[in-house]
Amino acid sequence: LGNKALRILASNWRVTGIYTARSGQWINITTGQDNALNGQLQQRPNKLSDDFYGPKTLNNYLNRAAFGVPAPGTFGDLQYRAVEGPAFWQIDAAFTRLIDLGTRNVELRIEAFNLTNHFNWGNPTTTATSGVATLTSSQFGRITTNGGAQRIMQFGVKYSF
Repeated sequence: LGNKALRILASNWRVTGIYTARSGQWINITTGQDNALNGQLQQRPNKLSDDFYGPKTLNNYLNRAAFGVPAPGTFGDLQYRAVEGPAFWQIDAAFTRLIDLGTRNVELRIEAFNLTNHFNWGNPTTTATSGVATLTSSQFGRITTNGGAQRIMQFGVKYSF
């Protein structure tokens, strides 16, 4: 009796999944000022060091000392999109059980998006906010956003006749 009940309970399951992974986006560092005095904001800073990254924590992802404000009337020498943001990964899965009722059947479905509830970091702050120069802002290099969604689960029942 135990084996038959276990076989009925454990049979007719389908499992599907999607694993999504990508490297970080290339992001642009800006001064938030018109250093070149040409009327355009969001100009790039000078590169002072090749070590662009801090300890890569939420509060200190970028190394502030690697960037400097250019002299008035000049452009910065940092390349466009020279810094890579945090990577992203997520697992989505669905578990489906088909119950046969002769000429009819019932399908039970559980879906989970971000199954592991992994926290994906957003990009660090690199743009000016409220007129404050980016490189001197207390938010520069901090990650203040989530790069993905929290775990979302949904359940469904389908009756076929």
